[in-house]
Amino acid sequence: MAVNFQQLPHSGIRSLIPYKPGKSIEELAREKGIKSNDIIKMASNENPLGCSPLALAELKNISPHLLATYPSPINHPLMSKLANKLKIDAEQLFLSNGSDYIYTILLNCFVLHQDKHIITHEYAFSTYAIQAQTLNIPVHTVADNPNWQVNIDSLIRACNLKTGIIFLANPNNPTGILINPKEIKRLLENIPESTLLVIDEAYYEYAATQLNCNSIDWLAEHPNLVITRTFSKIYGLAGIRLGYAISHPSIIELMRRIQLPFMVNQVALTTAHAALEDEEFIQQSLQLNSEGMRQIQAGFTELNLPYLPSACNFLTFDCKQDGISLYNYLLDRGIIVRPLHPYKMNNYLRVTVGTKEQNNRFLDELSNYYK
Repeated sequence: MAVNFQQLPHSGIRSLIPYKPGKSIEELAREKGIKSNDIIKMASNENPLGCSPLALAELKNISPHLLATYPSPINHPLMSKLANKLKIDAEQLFLSNGSDYIYTILLNCFVLHQDKHIITHEYAFSTYAIQAQTLNIPVHTVADNPNWQVNIDSLIRACNLKTGIIFLANPNNPTGILINPKEIKRLLENIPESTLLVIDEAYYEYAATQLNCNSIDWLAEHPNLVITRTFSKIYGLAGIRLGYAISHPSIIELMRRIQLPFMVNQVALTTAHAALEDEEFIQQSLQLNSEGMRQIQAGFTELNLPYLPSACNFLTFDCKQDGISLYNYLLDRGIIVRPLHPYKMNNYLRVTVGTKEQNNRFLDELSNYYK
């Protein structure tokens, strides 16, 4: 009798519904027969300006000899430059292949085979639960408040000595909601010291102007805090896959111990090193996002479509009906947005803030749909 390979993995993998990324331009072009140049992707919160010109210049100048050598992230100038920018010691910094992969490392280090669970919350970024389920780690989820805010009291009540990690994103994806830093600090003060609080700050640069503190300042008092950030969003380097974690040196040492060698490639190290110096590009990106946010919000208001307040580079809006119809309507017209059915937000779509021209095209088609 033939082996049923579907039954060989553990139950977490057998029942896993994998993360489904936003549809790519290439995929839509193939499906609909639309030219790639006629498609705009407003689904994955990428920087519509592309990447830093300084990073692109370094990419073009990478030597064949560098590409032929194995990378050494811990010895690369990026480590000291990033540590200095963050005002931390290099021993508190961990580089990896995108911030997503960091969560698997943390789960392996601090939860797996320890009879522990993780806690996350309703409408949290789905990858935390997916990665835990891949390792057959129990996931406890607490309900959010009616205003989409994370219920800190519920997280505190749910947490115990068997809680390995609590995952939060601030601002949150897919809602865009910013958590009050005082509430996060209160959470840190009311959980066991053996429970890690992982704050996913992928959109930190977009939200920084709305924050009156920097979570890095909490590290001295709370060594169980892990902060993750990325070069994928405002730096426009999602294609190179580079994220990083900031934490207590003891936690960082364990993470370095189990990460496979060479997970951060030479291209990522080189381009990120250059991007860190391009403050002009960051300011251009912030300005474009601020203007585009107001542009899209005004369009939603004119169409009487409610939207959630966002501290990110995207807006999540209420279609007033199941959003899949509008999603497909936009796809037919070469516009990719993000349906939120995996989050049970069936009436909502998420749209990335684009250039003025992209935003206008999106709003024009949205207006035509609701005529």
